[in-house]
This record gives sequence, C-alpha cells and structure tokens, in this order.
Amino acid sequence: MLEELRLGFVHCVFVQPLDLFCGQAGRLKDVALENIPVRWDSEALVGLRSLRIKGKLDYSPTEGQVRRLLEANPELEDMDIEDVTVTERFGDDAVGCNDGRKPDRVVMSKMQELRLTNLPFELVQAVLGNVEIPAIRHFKLKCLFRGQPASRLLGPNIQHLIPPLRQRSMGAHRAEMMFGKSSVRLEVHVPGLKPTIRVDLKNTVPISGFEWLAENFLLVDKPSSVVAADTFQVSLKFWDNFDMAGGAFIPILDRLSAVKVKSLTIESACRNGEELIKYFGEAKEDSEWPLPQLMSLTVAGPAELAPHLSTALQCRKNYAPAEEAPTAPRPVMLEVLNIESLRGVDRKVEKALAKCVSSSGTFIPGNRRSSNYWNGYDWEDLGDDNEDEDIYNTYGPLAMVSPYV
Repeated sequence: MLEELRLGFVHCVFVQPLDLFCGQAGRLKDVALENIPVRWDSEALVGLRSLRIKGKLDYSPTEGQVRRLLEANPELEDMDIEDVTVTERFGDDAVGCNDGRKPDRVVMSKMQELRLTNLPFELVQAVLGNVEIPAIRHFKLKCLFRGQPASRLLGPNIQHLIPPLRQRSMGAHRAEMMFGKSSVRLEVHVPGLKPTIRVDLKNTVPISGFEWLAENFLLVDKPSSVVAADTFQVSLKFWDNFDMAGGAFIPILDRLSAVKVKSLTIESACRNGEELIKYFGEAKEDSEWPLPQLMSLTVAGPAELAPHLSTALQCRKNYAPAEEAPTAPRPVMLEVLNIESLRGVDRKVEKALAKCVSSSGTFIPGNRRSSNYWNGYDWEDLGDDNEDEDIYNTYGPLAMVSPYV
C-alpha cells in the first residue's frame, strides 16, 4: 500500500480544490504537497505521521477544514504549513459547541515538530487555538499580522506550548532576539541541534511582541522554573530600519536587565543608532549599567557613530562606583569589538576604541576601502541577516586582531 506521497506542480491552474484520490488513498502516512490546492478535510489526509503543505496559489482552507484536519490526524509527529493564504470568509464555518463554548483542543501527543511559516494571523490562530502539543521539541512560527498587535495571538492560543518548549530548552547556551521596524524574532538554540524555538512576528509592533516573548521565554521568576539568567547568553540584534529615536529600545534593554545579554549588534540599516550607544554608555540613576554583561559588540553604519561609541565605551571602562553605591557592579570589559562595517572611522578614534577592549580580546578595525567604494550600495537594504549565523562562532577563528590592542 502507498504510504508516502510527494506531489507538486508549477504553473498549473486548478478550477477547484482537489480531493486526493477521491478520498480513497488507503494508508498514507507521509504527505508533502506543493502548489496543490487540496481540500484540508479530504479523507485521504487521515491518520498521517507527517504533513507538509506549501502553496502560493489563491486557495484558502476554511477554519472548519483546519479543525477537521487536526481531528483526523492526532498521531501527527511533524507538521509543516507554509505560504497558505486565507480569504475574508475563512471563519464562516468555524466549529463550536451547542452551548457556545469552543470545542476542546485536539491533543497531538506524538507531535514533536511544528512549523508555521509565512501564514496570516487568522490561520495561525486557527491552528494553535485547536491543538495541545505536550511533547513538542521544535517550534517555528513566522506570522504575518497585517498591522495587528501581537497580543491578539500571543496569549491563550500559544500559552500551552511554553512549558514543554522551555523544558526542552534547559541547557541552551544561546538565545537571540532580533528587532526590525515592524518585526521581532526570538531564537533559542541548544548545542548541536537546530533552534528549539523560533518565533518570527511580522507587520506588528515589535515592542509588544517582545514583551510577551521575553516574559515567557527569557524572564522567569518562579524558583521551580528554568532560571534564564543562568541558562541563556542572550544576543540582541537591531536591524531592518529599527528606529532608535525617542528611546524606542529602552523598554527592551530595561526588561532584559535580569538576563545575561552577552552580544549586541547594531546594523547599518538602523536609524538614530547613536541614541542606543549613548544609553549604554551611562550609568542609570540607581548606579546600575545597561547591559552590564555585554562582552561582544558589533556596530555598522556611518562614521558619525564612532565618537559616540568611543565616549560610551570609555565611560564603561573607567567607571568608578559612587560613594552612595560602593557595591554597584562595574560593567565587564568587552572581549570583542567589531567595527569592520563602520564606514570612514578616523584613525585616532579607532585607536581609542581599540583600548576599550580587554587585553586578551579581539578588535576588528574598520574597513579601509575609500568612501567611493560604498556609493554603489543601498545601505537600507543591507540590514538582512543570515538566519544560521552563530555570532559566538563567527568571531572565534578571526585573526583580525588590531595592532592597537
């Protein structure tokens, strides 16, 4: 009997959604469909072990079909849905109980991996709001909010995934948070494995999404829970036209004071980056420093950032606690300072920056290409990142240690 089916079409036009094999497929276990507008409640999609649906076509399942698909496949171990659209009538056949209550969640006791990529808010909500996954090991979400606040999704619909994911992340050595103009991403990495958690929220207010992600995955105050400060080395990355004006980053840094932020990257596409640099170069009123555990700093952008950076790092290096707060901790010395993409830095400023790195650390100086070299590039488009980049592994093998250090 046929157990595995992989089917995909390119440049084909379907008049109506397909009912695979007229619902008589037998014992299919593993199904992968690309550009096939299949009915999600087809009797062929029953009792599956793995399911992948990728579609760019103008076909939308209904909310009722999503529910029936989940009910028909409680033994799913791996589910991957990508690039599926919805219409305005998506919720017309939503399933409910006679007394008006929502039906119970479908318990997917064997599911270990769930990936929902480039999906609209309504479809993600329909999937996460109808399942309970007690043994989940890997979760990838890229949700398109269309300007809606992240709090509409990041509440009861996803809360049940947090305990198993956080348990799985015990021993993780790195968490990354990335902020764009209208996006926020969290990745939690376990050594030797792909990220156990990747949540990528698009077209939403990044601060609102950050608050929920940080409170549930990074900021843990219950003694019996995983203590994030002892678990994660957090990397922050500001990119994709994130605007620092007006201290937009302050809620982020202040909320993460309880965890060890080891690495910070400011991309060239950021706006008003000097405000962030000034902020972490000054002790706060309570004599506490922003990002006191910061060990690796990468700054890209125009040369105008360099003097601000030099002043901030020298203040951190030369800090002496005030008499009224003699026990206030000093910020640690930088182990890595990378200004390779900071354009046109004056050599005197560069020497001053090099002295802000620990004697055993690494200073990566600015690129010496002439300013004309950069004129052909649109700096607004260079803020994208490599999803698989490991910032801690990147700097290890580099031999670009400045002679100034």
